[in-house]
Amino acid sequence: MVGKSKEITLTAQQKNAVDTIMNNDGVFLLHGVTGSGKTEVYMAVISEIIKQGKTAIMLAPEISLTPQMLSVFRERFGNRVGLMHSALSDGERFDEWLRLLKGEAVIALGARSAIFAPLQNVGAIIIDEEHDTSYISESNPRYFTEDIAKYRTKYNNCKLILGSATPSLGTYQKAKDKEYTLITLNKRVNHREMPDMEIIDMRQEVRAGNNNIFSRKLLLELEHTIKSGNQVMLFINRRGFSSFVRCRQCGYIPVCQSCDISLTYHKDDNQLKCHYCGQQYYMLTECPKCHSAHLAKGRIGTERVVEEVQKLFPEVKVLRMDFDTTSSKDSYAEILSAFGRKEAQVLVGTQMIVKGHDFKDVTLVGVLDADLSLYFSDFRSNENTYQIITQVAGRAGREKKAGKVVIQTYNPHHYVFRFAKNYDYLGFFDKESNIRETTKFPPYSKIVRILIRSKDEEKALIAARKCYNLMRELKPEQKEIFRVKAMRAPLKKLRSEYRFQVVVWIEKDGDNEALKKLYEIAAKISEKNVVTFVEINPTQMT
Repeated sequence: MVGKSKEITLTAQQKNAVDTIMNNDGVFLLHGVTGSGKTEVYMAVISEIIKQGKTAIMLAPEISLTPQMLSVFRERFGNRVGLMHSALSDGERFDEWLRLLKGEAVIALGARSAIFAPLQNVGAIIIDEEHDTSYISESNPRYFTEDIAKYRTKYNNCKLILGSATPSLGTYQKAKDKEYTLITLNKRVNHREMPDMEIIDMRQEVRAGNNNIFSRKLLLELEHTIKSGNQVMLFINRRGFSSFVRCRQCGYIPVCQSCDISLTYHKDDNQLKCHYCGQQYYMLTECPKCHSAHLAKGRIGTERVVEEVQKLFPEVKVLRMDFDTTSSKDSYAEILSAFGRKEAQVLVGTQMIVKGHDFKDVTLVGVLDADLSLYFSDFRSNENTYQIITQVAGRAGREKKAGKVVIQTYNPHHYVFRFAKNYDYLGFFDKESNIRETTKFPPYSKIVRILIRSKDEEKALIAARKCYNLMRELKPEQKEIFRVKAMRAPLKKLRSEYRFQVVVWIEKDGDNEALKKLYEIAAKISEKNVVTFVEINPTQMT
């Protein structure tokens, strides 16, 4: 099966994008608002590449996006598409790998591991939602997908296309500096305006006596959307029923015995769970410290949101999409397909529902605790929050129906919300870039973290001190190193291992000699029962 030759008329902006890519070489940044038709541009480019007798790699950030994208690509290209991602069984993965190797499939579609697809004569590599941190492997082998893509691009003399509605600051800066070719799609293909976005101050809701997790505005919009037969997507960046349990009497919060983090309450099985090591504990009936029975649950999670919607609208079918509901092989596709068939009117989810999904009857998107990600211990927290809000807002009003977005926050005056409300990426870029340049954070420097782990706390501490002292000695010799800090890792203990870190700042234009020396030092302090990892611009400083 070759696939149906479906005739698609590209918009003027899409045609210009395809022509620019096909008539030039190098790296391209396709900066297109949500709903601007970036996928059609990708497929048009791939069609041209295949006509030239070449192959292509198409990457999506989440496995959850792959089934929807697979159906679109197979409709266009038939069995010439090979699927590659970690949810496949070993047998399925081998079969797809073999088809790509033999040339039976000429398009590799999948998550980050598809960058290693055994294709010859690659003509184009496309990384959709290039800003997404899931393209960075945080387990061995550790790699940046974009680095591998650039290597294959150079080796095959092919085109590299990075697509996003909210490009990472580093990528957009390279486009501004003419290192990448910038292509802009600033209009939706259906000519609709972007969804109207309203920011709700939850502090005022509390003052008005509303203790519900939904603001009065979001409740009104929910009721109106459900009555009109349309669909709703509710986003919260936290799974479980609530994020922690706290004793109101003494303030005690239960933590994992193997990890230095609070446990999350899951109502379905009435358990406390650690989201890092998977350890499970019985729910407390009283505080183990002061024996008080007054236990309060902390911030809300996806389970709690589902329960509240069902209380308010008992006749409405609600689906939940998070790590807990998508553990089985086909659960991603089953949940999304059911929602697409309108078997449910409301979909509640974490970041899995933010990117790439296209449901024509979704007219309302609600974001709960929108400021939560502002307070992660990560220099990208403002950038990540802007990206999440813009991406999830883009799920509303994608077809003929107008969309509405309600953002609930306890910090409504933060500049992230001001720029997000107006879909002003350039304004946000200028503001955030100025802050990063002043504080010497990437892309205006490189941050290198040496993480030291051991089950023996004393050994880990000694190794961290040794590492820090060697880095300090290196600093005068390597002028591009301008800052060195040593500390316990934010997660002091994880999976029964004690964790310390040494963080080094290197000038943006520093050569690789300093990095080489850092790797040598990390290798030198690694010994029996002490593990070291080197991370460049880590996605999470946990």
